[in-house]
Amino acid sequence: MMRLIDGLIDRITMYRLVLYVLIAFVALGAVAAAAGKLAFSPVMLLLSTGFLVLMCWAANTLLGRVFDVPTNIESALVTALILALIMDPPRSANDLIALGWAAILAMGSKYILALHNKHLFNPAAIAAVVVGFALKDPASWWIGTVYMFPPVLIGGLLIVRKVRQEAMAGSFVLAALVAETAASVLQHLSITTELQQLVIASPLVFFAAIMLTEPLTAPPTRGLRQLYGALTGVLFTPQLHLGSIYSTPEIALVLGNVFSYLVSPKEKYLLRLKRRTRLSPDTFDFAFQRPPALAFAPGQYMEWTLGFPGADSRGNRRFFTLASSPTERTLHLGVKFYEKGSTYKQAMLGLNSRTTILAGQVAGDFTLPADPDQKLAFVAGGIGITPFRSMLKYLVDTGEKRDVLLIYACRTVDDIVYTDVLDDAYRQLGIPTYYTLTDAATVPKKWTGYVGRVDHAMIAQLVPDFSERTFYLSGPPEMVRATERTLRALRVGGAQIKKDYFVGLA
Repeated sequence: MMRLIDGLIDRITMYRLVLYVLIAFVALGAVAAAAGKLAFSPVMLLLSTGFLVLMCWAANTLLGRVFDVPTNIESALVTALILALIMDPPRSANDLIALGWAAILAMGSKYILALHNKHLFNPAAIAAVVVGFALKDPASWWIGTVYMFPPVLIGGLLIVRKVRQEAMAGSFVLAALVAETAASVLQHLSITTELQQLVIASPLVFFAAIMLTEPLTAPPTRGLRQLYGALTGVLFTPQLHLGSIYSTPEIALVLGNVFSYLVSPKEKYLLRLKRRTRLSPDTFDFAFQRPPALAFAPGQYMEWTLGFPGADSRGNRRFFTLASSPTERTLHLGVKFYEKGSTYKQAMLGLNSRTTILAGQVAGDFTLPADPDQKLAFVAGGIGITPFRSMLKYLVDTGEKRDVLLIYACRTVDDIVYTDVLDDAYRQLGIPTYYTLTDAATVPKKWTGYVGRVDHAMIAQLVPDFSERTFYLSGPPEMVRATERTLRALRVGGAQIKKDYFVGLA
């Protein structure tokens, strides 16, 4: 079942999945309202949703032009739908004004409440906080009801699975449950009743899956994300208060965002293309001048936003692993193109020295271990070689010797790229690369490498000490999952397997 689910969600970007799930929530909310299960009419819900979509789109478009940065229509739509799900439809002109201000404030926060081009707060959360205090119209979080719990749970689990943030969402839920239990004990309330209320009849699941996992305001690494989730979970406790001000979900998230900002990379950069190099018939290396302030570890990724008209359903944002080493002055991206590629990829091929691309949100734990004596085995599939190019180039440039080997699987010999760095790693550091071609029908006559997918026999032959090594897997999702299953069958422990995963489709 999970293989089927993964196969479906792998075909869609993270932002688009969130958008579809939110649309489904609004539609199901309208059905629940029509059945008399919610305290407003379905017509008003749909009208207020349309109003918020229009306001968020207009504000985002205008502010993008004023600040001269690429905008993302999905971002505006997602924020509008979240506001529709946490704020009641208007019953009066004043309520409509509050909704309008919420939309404007949410979009404005991305541009105005920002430092070094990075916004500090989740847009919907900060808008709800300001409207709640300034206009005395707090968010109701009507999405957190018994009637909406089943679809929210299903949609939420899909999103958490897609973005691979089970640990962060889990730490949030666990901390919230522990904090609620402690508050119930102190106030002599029924623990069972309070926990049931928290899980089923509050926005706990929606908050964890939709709000907390928003990548641009979450910390960059797994450990910090778990701490972020736990901290926000404690703050989520409704009994928590400072004087007459009681905690609400939006306040909890805004305070969590402050922590996240303090421990995260701060900058976003408008970059211009320096050169584009064809590595294979369908793979290019894009080189950008690296900003002096940009710091990253070998193997990390960034979010890349392109401004272009007519974006298709896959949007105008992608997450790409950096192929560069921190020792290089140039920022490299290795990108594979397909015959029926997205409009994003088409626009990327059109980049030149006059156009710009917005890069930010350095993140990821797919990095070299702190212990230089740890034995490593890299397994790359296709363009999944990019983080290993980054790591090996770093080791070559610094002269740092580690016990590493690389298995590089490609469909055909033409798909093999970055051999200059792989050859340098072997010549200078003794790090071998074992090439294997998975399309047996296209193997050249003089091919001296291996043929076939990375399976039990290949690992046992090339990595006889596999039980002692930590495996790094990077490539297409199904290849990574298949290799993980192979390693598990060989009784390689989960702690010895690291997977390169970034949200969205490349």
